Amino acid sequence: MLLVRPGGAVLDRIGQGYQAFLVRLVDQCRRAAKWVVIGVLAATGLSTVYTVKNLTLDTDPGHLLDPDLPFMKLERDFYNTFPQLDDLILVVVDQGAAERRRDAVHELAALLERHPELFESVYQPQQDEFFDKYGLLYFNVEELWRLDERLAEWSPFLGTLAQDPSLRGFFALLTLALEGEPTAEQQKVLADAFALLSEAIEAQRLGAPPTSSWKQTMLEDVTGRNDPSRGFLLAKSRLDYSSLEAAEGPLDFLRRHGAGLEERFGVRIRLTGPIPIEAEERETVARGIGLAAGLSLLLVSFVLIAGFRSLRLVGAMLGALVVGLLWTAFFVVTVIGSLNFISASVPVLFIGLGVDFGIQFGLRYREEFDRDGDHEEALRRAVAGVGGALTLAAVAAALSFFSFLPTSYRGFAEMGLIAGVGMFIALLANLTVFPALLTVFPLSRSGTTSPADMTEDRSRNHSFAGSIIRNRRVILGVLVPVVVAAVVIVPRLRFDFNALHLRDSSTESVSTFQELLEDPDTSPYVIQVLAENLPAAEALADRIRTVPEVDRVLTLSSFVPGDQEEKLSIIDEMALVLDPVLLPQPDVTPPGEDEEVRAMEEFRAALGAHEPRNPRGDLDENLKTLKQAIDDLLRDSRGSTGFVPDLRARLVGDFPKWLERLRGLLSPDEIMLETLPESLMRHYTAQDGRTRVEVFPAENVEGNRALRRFVTSVQQHAPGAIGSPVSILEAGQTIIDACAQATVVAVMLSALLLFVVLRRLGETLFVLLPLVLTLLLTVAVCWALGIPLNLANVIALPLVLGLGIAFGIYLILRRREAGSRSIVEVLRSSTSQAVLFSALTTMASFGALGFSPHPGMASLGILLVVVLILALVCALVILPALLAEWEQRRGFPPSLV
Repeated sequence: MLLVRPGGAVLDRIGQGYQAFLVRLVDQCRRAAKWVVIGVLAATGLSTVYTVKNLTLDTDPGHLLDPDLPFMKLERDFYNTFPQLDDLILVVVDQGAAERRRDAVHELAALLERHPELFESVYQPQQDEFFDKYGLLYFNVEELWRLDERLAEWSPFLGTLAQDPSLRGFFALLTLALEGEPTAEQQKVLADAFALLSEAIEAQRLGAPPTSSWKQTMLEDVTGRNDPSRGFLLAKSRLDYSSLEAAEGPLDFLRRHGAGLEERFGVRIRLTGPIPIEAEERETVARGIGLAAGLSLLLVSFVLIAGFRSLRLVGAMLGALVVGLLWTAFFVVTVIGSLNFISASVPVLFIGLGVDFGIQFGLRYREEFDRDGDHEEALRRAVAGVGGALTLAAVAAALSFFSFLPTSYRGFAEMGLIAGVGMFIALLANLTVFPALLTVFPLSRSGTTSPADMTEDRSRNHSFAGSIIRNRRVILGVLVPVVVAAVVIVPRLRFDFNALHLRDSSTESVSTFQELLEDPDTSPYVIQVLAENLPAAEALADRIRTVPEVDRVLTLSSFVPGDQEEKLSIIDEMALVLDPVLLPQPDVTPPGEDEEVRAMEEFRAALGAHEPRNPRGDLDENLKTLKQAIDDLLRDSRGSTGFVPDLRARLVGDFPKWLERLRGLLSPDEIMLETLPESLMRHYTAQDGRTRVEVFPAENVEGNRALRRFVTSVQQHAPGAIGSPVSILEAGQTIIDACAQATVVAVMLSALLLFVVLRRLGETLFVLLPLVLTLLLTVAVCWALGIPLNLANVIALPLVLGLGIAFGIYLILRRREAGSRSIVEVLRSSTSQAVLFSALTTMASFGALGFSPHPGMASLGILLVVVLILALVCALVILPALLAEWEQRRGFPPSLV
């Protein structure tokens, strides 16, 4: 089939020469089929071994973007200035008693510091020795007075337990509290404390982990700032990006030892932050790609076998497809060296797009073979008829992929290079391996379409063509308002630029991250700004604090509290009140376990004799529950005292340590910048004098609108701001721009190519029409179904350019063949069947991505299926209807005769 219009002498000769070359190439592969197969197997085997040994996955997300982007430069400068803040693993310790959480954090920190080969540095925010001494100075004056009142109220009870830190002293404390006349506020605190005691005793009886501490309820201040519900540890890990699992060593170490600490301290330890999130995403992506590639090949094979009804023909197609895929992988190793998260999807894309060439060639070959059963002539006629269209489709598809190369998103650029070259590799494999395999394993007349099947196929095609031609004006009448609506909808389509929404929320790292986002005090979405020095940082912080979207701004000066003279005076008063408790206690002979059990029984008796003050109040209800818990424990112990050591550890064990901490908090000195700990100063002031400004959001910024408001409002005062929120917004915009740029470039290059080759503006527009309609209708369908475009599935739009153009090329060039001007003949031919099977197999291939456990890959698979359905409708319904109407208006009646 000539690619050019008759009369164009130069292009005619080029087209005829290329056609003759393809016929000779296929004929030579047929003649030397066995040697071609042996040579391909040997070369493919060797290249595959080399590929397996050398192919790597570049897991550094920073390599996906152009390093010269402004925000990437700022981010690189920031982490070069504060290297201890890069490659961080955030360890979150929660549940259990506050003291147990603190101990778990301290012990884990000490353990990590002993392994510098895995962790460069370890930092405990606001949980080190400095805050153990100066923590009360960070309360405001009103909070300190309230805490002073609370400690004064409970000092007699604390003194009782300080003198006898055992179960005997503990139950004596409870008896004292029960016999007193507590105020309404104290009754509420006691009610909560007794509820926690009931839980602790019940957990002891059932062998469950320790629960929250009763002291946290009885003694924390009204703001809850004394003992936060979570403990944190920041570990800077050493990463090996040459490995598939760059953080495997540090993460495995933390999980293994964290499990032991969880059991010992009764806490929960979870890992989050960029490193664990990326590691778990790699696992999800790897599972998803393996599942999708295998399922894709299986579904494609099923569709081909069902459609072609010839195992040998399908086997030849799949053989060429697999060889092309392995050759493409070899190209990746030798030219690029590695895959990234984006280009890792190329195997599925190659299967979906590469099989299209085999389908077009295979169906045309079968059509020719069914005429006379002559394999040699069937190959020649098939490649002469479809070889030019395959080449033009491959070039157009490659241009679509190569359009990503000049973009700033290197992940897309590498994928475009691999996929673009892969199109030529797929074409080469189908023009060489496919005919060779068909020659070695030839079809028999009985193995092809029977006359009855051929008649049935023609009848179906005739009926389909007839329905399209007869209803063409109805189809076009419906199309016009749909296209107008789609054009109106395009600006309304929602784009989700937050990569967190593409990650599996069931993983520990993502679920923990989302939980922290809900609290402004713990939100990881913090903006960082570098200032030249501390005065400049303070001036900038003052301006940013006026922004409504900002909750608080921290600099190094933020850790020098105000009103210190008044606060120190209040703390001195608190120390005087608590002197009897805080002074070293005389040695008391520890009671035996029997004596501790008797103290518990005596308290149980006191509970029984207690007269309810308010039978419906929380205090008396919780006393009943506590009584029942003690009864159950004593009953199950059957006179044994074996439970005593564990119960003592749960209820009293850390009280001396807690008392020591309280003693330290009540003897602070004045804080000045010079007296701040070195570890804190290193986190806010660099060696060159530049100072870090830390900006926290006032709301949960997981949503796109809230995150955009937060970032843009801060950037108005600090254009050099960086951090996760900025990176998310800027990277998202970079990807949007890359896809828009690639789409425009691809359409322009494809249009230019088609016009140069076809040399008819009308035919060029008809080839491009299905593509443009598919893109418009895709946007409309996404909006109607509530499917947002995101950083993963947006790639479907430029990717479908290749296949959309190919459909148009096949139909228009088949229409041109033999001088035919009737679209009816095209719809009756094997070409329309090939387009249908190609779309079905590609849907099967891409649809496999929809089963991926990775939400981003799944969304890409779903959108690609939607796009392909629309591309099929545009190619086999709308384009023929438009061509039929156009033909009739030009005086060529759409006859079905």
